[in-house]
Amino acid sequence: MERDTNLIKQYIYTLGIPCVGIAPGTFSIPSYPQDICPLAAGEGDARYQPTTLLPSCQSVIVLLFPYYVKDPHPYNLSLYCRSIDYHTIIHHYLNEVTCFLTQTYPHQDFLSIVDTAPLSDRYLAYLAGLGFIGDNNCFINETYGSFCFIGSILTSLPLKPDHPQQRECFHCGACKRSCLGHCLDTAEYDYHLCKSYLTQKKGELSPMEIQVIQKTPLVFGCDICQDVCPHNHDIPETPIKEFHQSRIAYLKKSDLQELSNRQFQQLYKNRAFSWRGKGILLRNIQYLEEVQSNSEQRQNPNTKNDPSHK
Repeated sequence: MERDTNLIKQYIYTLGIPCVGIAPGTFSIPSYPQDICPLAAGEGDARYQPTTLLPSCQSVIVLLFPYYVKDPHPYNLSLYCRSIDYHTIIHHYLNEVTCFLTQTYPHQDFLSIVDTAPLSDRYLAYLAGLGFIGDNNCFINETYGSFCFIGSILTSLPLKPDHPQQRECFHCGACKRSCLGHCLDTAEYDYHLCKSYLTQKKGELSPMEIQVIQKTPLVFGCDICQDVCPHNHDIPETPIKEFHQSRIAYLKKSDLQELSNRQFQQLYKNRAFSWRGKGILLRNIQYLEEVQSNSEQRQNPNTKNDPSHK
């Protein structure tokens, strides 16, 4: 068991993935909020039962994919969606690992998953000893902070599980004080006014929801609670080369306005910000333009009636 565990970890390290741990295939279901964000996959107890996806599951190999890259200003996209779609990158590496596993253990079962699967990937990463869950509801790794994606491989192999870390975040309150929608004011994270959620929420938004979006320049996602987190101070950039390539940090209205929906999907189909369509991006850009316009009018109250500014 231990020899197999070490062999698998060492192979994963050779791929350039810096963090890997083993979680058990079955475990006690923790207490969890009943009202979870609708953008999250899965619901209820099934989020903590790997055997619902792989009945023979005895272990879960959990990999962290750090994605922090220090981009120059300006940017209006959340850090997580500036590279090629992270699902594509993670699946590439998980496929590499799965090929190795099936060749090495041809009579065992393997199933690779990302955050679209109905399991709580953060809790799996916690059980695998890779970090802890902070007050901002993000998974935090000691080296790479909270700017990490999580990918896992469920397996029938009886691997030696790692132990959860016996530590917590600093509980400094920075995320709570900085959250644009005050989502962390209660004991449980309340997603309803989270800017990241609102920038992806379809349909008509309320004035309060629009105000939350208008508080910062990002048109998709939100990094505030991570930017202010001391666990993210002085973290290294990701060693995974794909996150450094083909980056888009800023979207202009002119990038999108003249595109048909089909053209938009063809151009941006490999980007995480495209999955909700171009309409939501244009809507969010419009909200932010309204703030800029109102600000300019307050600074120059006579501009509206000045012919030279028309």
